[in-house]
Amino acid sequence: MATRLRIDLDRCIKAGECYYNHPNLFKVGKDGFPTVLIEDVTDEALKTSAEAAVDACPSQAIRLDED
Repeated sequence: MATRLRIDLDRCIKAGECYYNHPNLFKVGKDGFPTVLIEDVTDEALKTSAEAAVDACPSQAIRLDED
């Protein structure tokens, strides 16, 4: 089962918690919104980092989806 990292840009408030604290998973786009660098979370270290990003997002715009 694959785990995918997603951002709901309609909920995002551009706080930057994701790309400041998890630059291995996100970067800031030219429009100020975050961009996901690694959509497929394939190992435990990435999953731990992605879960921390989900928890840190003030607008709850980041999620992990199980396919």
